Amino acid sequence: GETGLGKSTLMDTLFNTKFEGEQTSHSQPGVQLKSTTYDLTESNVRLKMTIVSSAGFGDQINKEDSYKPIVDFIDSQFEAYLQEELKIKRVLHNYHDSRIHACLYFIAPTGHSLKSLDLVTMKKLDSKVNIIPIIAKSDAISKSELTKFKIKITSELVSNGVQIYQFPTDDETVAEINGTMN
Repeated sequence: GETGLGKSTLMDTLFNTKFEGEQTSHSQPGVQLKSTTYDLTESNVRLKMTIVSSAGFGDQINKEDSYKPIVDFIDSQFEAYLQEELKIKRVLHNYHDSRIHACLYFIAPTGHSLKSLDLVTMKKLDSKVNIIPIIAKSDAISKSELTKFKIKITSELVSNGVQIYQFPTDDETVAEINGTMN
């Protein structure tokens, strides 16, 4: 998502921690990707998580190629993993899997429709990573506006052939909750 949509705030809230990171401005010359790995522990459960931030995405006058550094980065992570798997003497148990498993894609709460940059980027990413669209700063719009915007976004994604992550519905309780999200 673009600068200023609350990506860092959501990550801090989601994992109940303060991830270090410098503030980004709208004056980035291009999209800068920064990969940072964290070791998180909660209730004796350890999680090694890498967050890749995309500073400057959508901030340029010519946004046409904003998605390219992101797609190239994801492809390079797949290639690195493949090269490790192809080795005669593999050490996958010690190998840090740097592939991107999910993309939290932040959408500006315009209330109108998706920007063409969003559609193009999500289409380029949907075959490479699980996309979870997030309407940023949704507390700034009313519940009815949010519902309408969500329906509009879903319709646009379907009509443009963009595949997004579908939350599981195999458990009855989970299905009821996730039915509203899918």
